[in-house]
Amino acid sequence: MRRGLFFVILTVLTLSLVACNGEDSKKVEANTISSANLTEREEVLLSGPADQSFVFDFNAGDQYKEISVWVEKYESGKLVGKLNRMSTEIKNTGMMVFSTAKVNEENNQSRFSISVHSDDATSTAWSPEAMKDDNFSTVSGSNTLDNISIKDKSIVLASIAYSNSEEGPNGLTNEFYEDINSHMNELKNYDVVYLLRCTFK
Repeated sequence: MRRGLFFVILTVLTLSLVACNGEDSKKVEANTISSANLTEREEVLLSGPADQSFVFDFNAGDQYKEISVWVEKYESGKLVGKLNRMSTEIKNTGMMVFSTAKVNEENNQSRFSISVHSDDATSTAWSPEAMKDDNFSTVSGSNTLDNISIKDKSIVLASIAYSNSEEGPNGLTNEFYEDINSHMNELKNYDVVYLLRCTFK
């Protein structure tokens, strides 16, 4: 029942954002992806069912016909799994929504969801994930670069990081998003990191 309700809310949310944001994705430069500029109304819509959410607009032009999206999980800097791997066809422009929502307070279980909307079609993938307890500090962030080239095969769009250090997490640097391969050592500073990644084909 709760799972069905979650998907209804997620679908309504995605459709609402698409209705409000459809023209914005067409304004994005060809062959790029960028964080969406959300209105106050859109941010309120997202804050209802989701604990954390990230929205991106993309313009794949005529060259790219498919997008693959997934979440990588790292523990102390080591890759331990991939969540929600999804590939779907796209046509020119579109939008991607990544969100987390707590579904069970007792065991800190959350649901990770990814939705991709393009050419009047929406594809969604989700998975449950046991999150760190309240003793851990958390910080999230997204790629702040405008017009990220989708020709890059190492795109990182967003992150959620957990740490139990007394100082608390500071968040991944801009340099990490710009060149992940040269800054993987940053992940060692956290107990757990989730990275939202994508590639276009």
